[in-house]
Amino acid sequence: MDLLHKARLAPLLPGVYIFYGKNKEYIYVGKAKRLRNRLLSYFNRSNGKYSKKIQAIVNEAEELDYIVVSNEREALLLEANLIFNHKPKYNVMLKDAEFYPYIKITKELFPAVQIVRRRSTGGEYFGPYTDVKFVKDLIDCLQQVYQFRTCRRDMSKSTKPCMEFYMHRCAAPCTGDLEPDSYINSSIQPLRRVLNGDISETLDLIKEKMKKHAKMMDFENAAKYRDLLVKFENVMQRQGVVLEQWRNLDVIGRFKNSYAVLRIRGGHVVGKLSYELDSTKLEDFIFHYYMVGKNELPEAVILERNINFDAEIYFGRPRDKLEEELLHKARENAKNQAYTSGLRKDLLNKMVKVLNLNRYPMKIEGFDVSHLHGKLTVASVVVFFDGLPRKNEYRHYRFNSDRIDDFLTLKELVKRRYSKHELPDMIFVDGGTGQINAVVEALMEIGKECDVVGLAKQNEIVCTRFGELILPFDSPILRTLVRIRDEAHRFANSFHRKLRRKSALNSILDEIPGIGPKRKKKLIEAFGSVKNIRSATLQEIAEVLGSRKLAAEILSRL
Repeated sequence: MDLLHKARLAPLLPGVYIFYGKNKEYIYVGKAKRLRNRLLSYFNRSNGKYSKKIQAIVNEAEELDYIVVSNEREALLLEANLIFNHKPKYNVMLKDAEFYPYIKITKELFPAVQIVRRRSTGGEYFGPYTDVKFVKDLIDCLQQVYQFRTCRRDMSKSTKPCMEFYMHRCAAPCTGDLEPDSYINSSIQPLRRVLNGDISETLDLIKEKMKKHAKMMDFENAAKYRDLLVKFENVMQRQGVVLEQWRNLDVIGRFKNSYAVLRIRGGHVVGKLSYELDSTKLEDFIFHYYMVGKNELPEAVILERNINFDAEIYFGRPRDKLEEELLHKARENAKNQAYTSGLRKDLLNKMVKVLNLNRYPMKIEGFDVSHLHGKLTVASVVVFFDGLPRKNEYRHYRFNSDRIDDFLTLKELVKRRYSKHELPDMIFVDGGTGQINAVVEALMEIGKECDVVGLAKQNEIVCTRFGELILPFDSPILRTLVRIRDEAHRFANSFHRKLRRKSALNSILDEIPGIGPKRKKKLIEAFGSVKNIRSATLQEIAEVLGSRKLAAEILSRL
């Protein structure tokens, strides 16, 4: 049945319609008050709203389906869920100016707390936050108070507790000695309250424990809680403070199609977020940020004008002078984001002309190879999208060969990566003509083609398939390439150092009688490096191994 005929058979009822591609993937999801009328408009070229986007959807679609619902509200919710889960190619999507971290509470019998860069369907999410260091410090403080787990252990099997338990940072539900309700009530529920903006309970609890230990003349633990109190207050204040601690709200500023969100929880600005959307309508942003993005709704959302949104909270203009000041700050953030986004787009357009590229370099992947005289050879792939790093897409690759040949390593990397993954718009390689040729040859061998650009280190000479370019040292194009090169180099070297530490630890442990594969694995998981084992106490090592004698032997050899 062709798409037009199926559209004619659709009912005059509210619902959601889906266009599928050739591999049954979602390419567009939409909602309609009357499904038949909306679907037929896709095939009516005389329609004033007929666009290149509609034409592309109809040309690419292989199948059409629709879901009838009771009312427009249900259609709106279903549309948002389908867009969130399937991220269709032609739907207008909210683009992050950066990749913001979330705090995730997993959906398990004994929930774990994790820091993640992207939301998925499982678990409970808080955020997004602006600063990953703030999130790490916040979790570090709260874990010392509420002792929730952050590991990825299988809780269905009882095991010995790890070092987190002995450091009083985890209640150790892995031992099987803890009831799920007790763990959730003592560790997870208080954490939820803090993340929802109520920090007073946590501050009071830390102060109470500090005073209790001081009265018991346990000054060591009293000092520990004093230091924790100072750290927790510093972590929160570092993000910025609003006068009243009861305020929990989002403030959304707009400039053209750039949006800024100030997230205020418990009187503290915990996030200054920037986004781009192919729409200047506030209603569209609200739909994508809260419904498609499934971000948490605060007690109020402050906007430049009042809007009707199907939620039991306030959506509208500032209600006092403080909220007016916050909205002004949000607008300034949105304006600055629009300005910097325009500069990035101008830069990428210039790269097309100067580097003689075939395509606009929206997505650039940068390579670097690292090894130690041919040993422990690794490569890094860093990803830049629209001129900004996408760290959640960075990848490491390991190679088993002991050769000292970066060209062969690059060729193997290209084949391994692009036999499975789509090509970017441009590949950047740390090196000159030789490295570029190696990448181009590898692409030809797998029947693919892509722009390849390199940067020779000695004189920062830009190399392309057409020859070499000497750009001014302060050229924005050169500075961008240097940034990608340095990021790929940093990412490769950090992985290489980790492998060297692990290799050194393995070699030392292999020489100690009584340390077999299982005990070696336990030590590596618990301490991670020779330095950490050397600084550990005899008791800490003995608790991991179950033997004071072996622990003493290890320390004597280090």
